[in-house]
Amino acid sequence: MLSLSPSKVNTYLQCPFKYRCEVDTDVRKKYRKDTVYTIFGNLIHACLNDLYKRTKKEDRSFQKLKDLFKEKFIKDFENHKKIFKTKDNIILYVKKSQEMFKNFIGSELFDAEPISTEEYPKCIINNELELGGKFDRIDLVGNEIRLIDYKTGRLKEDAIDKFQLNLYELLLNKCRPNNPVKEKLLYYLEENKIIKYPSMEDKVVETEERLLAIADAISKDKEFIPKPNNMCRFCDYITICPIQNKRQPEIIKCLKDTS
Repeated sequence: MLSLSPSKVNTYLQCPFKYRCEVDTDVRKKYRKDTVYTIFGNLIHACLNDLYKRTKKEDRSFQKLKDLFKEKFIKDFENHKKIFKTKDNIILYVKKSQEMFKNFIGSELFDAEPISTEEYPKCIINNELELGGKFDRIDLVGNEIRLIDYKTGRLKEDAIDKFQLNLYELLLNKCRPNNPVKEKLLYYLEENKIIKYPSMEDKVVETEERLLAIADAISKDKEFIPKPNNMCRFCDYITICPIQNKRQPEIIKCLKDTS
């Protein structure tokens, strides 16, 4: 059975080669290179998660977020030092984290009480496909759900991101049928910008049909050809990408050998 998530679907649509690397355990372990962007994003997400999951409401503050970032950075300091490379770069990203936290504290999302953070539900779509995914945050507004996805990158409105949100809604509809999705939010922390999308409502069948078509394409894909895009420079597999790297024949052979 093929197991997909909204983020995996997003990755495949963005670049089949990256998807192939991500889902192959051997390739991922051997070649994945963490970047500043992915590690920094993970740190921010972890801090926001802990702010609600492990911190009392009266203790939630800008200072608490700063403390959480420091704690998590120091916990894996040797690895973080290698990733961020220089003291000046570390200082730069610490300041960047604080700017994001200030934005968040002043946003409409801060005072709300999530009913869930970093939840991992799964559901069976059919005999050949399982859909699962991680939600950054779910709020309950009355009896309806507000889904929130934190973004640490630059603001962009992308059709792939919109479809990814629809897949999250599809998953929520199946896992929480008594709580319809009211709206889906992308919150860009750096720009302090919230983009709101309404419930997909009458597009549920269309979304599921598109998901099934993508799952079928993935199952039949034998080449996983790289697709250059504006996110290439942030990719964890840039060092082995056939387009970015001259060792194309060697890399392709390596991927086939692990199949």
